[in-house]
Amino acid sequence: MTHVLLPDEGESINPQRLPEGRSRTVVSWAVGVTTSPRAEPTLARTLDSLASAGWEHPRLFVEPGSEIPPRFADLPRSDRDEPLGAFANWYLALAELVMRSPRAEAYFMVQDDVVFARGVRPFLERSLWPAANCGAVSIYCPSHYAVGQPAGFHLEDRGWGTWTAQTLLLPNPSARALLGDVEVVNHRHHGPREGMKNIDCVVGRWCLAAGRPFYVYTPSLAQHIGETSTLYASASTFGRRSATTFIGEHAHPPWQRRPSGESIAAKWHRRPAGRSPANDLTSSRA
Repeated sequence: MTHVLLPDEGESINPQRLPEGRSRTVVSWAVGVTTSPRAEPTLARTLDSLASAGWEHPRLFVEPGSEIPPRFADLPRSDRDEPLGAFANWYLALAELVMRSPRAEAYFMVQDDVVFARGVRPFLERSLWPAANCGAVSIYCPSHYAVGQPAGFHLEDRGWGTWTAQTLLLPNPSARALLGDVEVVNHRHHGPREGMKNIDCVVGRWCLAAGRPFYVYTPSLAQHIGETSTLYASASTFGRRSATTFIGEHAHPPWQRRPSGESIAAKWHRRPAGRSPANDLTSSRA
């Protein structure tokens, strides 16, 4: 059995019924982080947390005016010469990862206002993929997803109503298929808001139309941290725009056994709406 430990608590849960010692199902990764100017930059914290989660050398896809801390100057990066908007930057970033690493088994697209639990990478390498024809997986679980559900991957085929652009994982076949889909490409031409936003909506709609299931993992292994949105100035940073089940930025790897007590799931169900184990971690939709 595998377990997750929340920081400073001696209780554990079973996030996924996987046999201990299970061999890795994902070995090769291609990871990209999209970043754009923010009134309160969060990129440094995201990159530090991503490294603690297991990915130390992502490629940065940088919109003009973005602040890149000097200590991350050695990371590979692709600089945009003009503002592209969230969707175009994301799409071109995924396309570049596919061209640079055409045989990667997992493409991981991360936005610049997210933090992660520790040891997420080795956990995912032994638990992906939840379905043979998986379209996409999000390890960020919005507060209105998988409510009251046991830990694990949950099907969330919501089409255009999908809310999870922050931490999208795509298996190799799905990444290539999505990039070549005419409806995905056409979003930039005649999608809402001039086709510059709605990454999650486009991916969710594509998954539904292509018959490739979209999964979200709960409890959330990632959390929003951005107090300001580059897309919606008036966006709230609570409720649906945060992960109330986030296990914590300093959580132990899920398969480490710890003493059991009252289930963490029970505590989540008692926790007031909008509150999480890390109450200072909040965000807006991207």
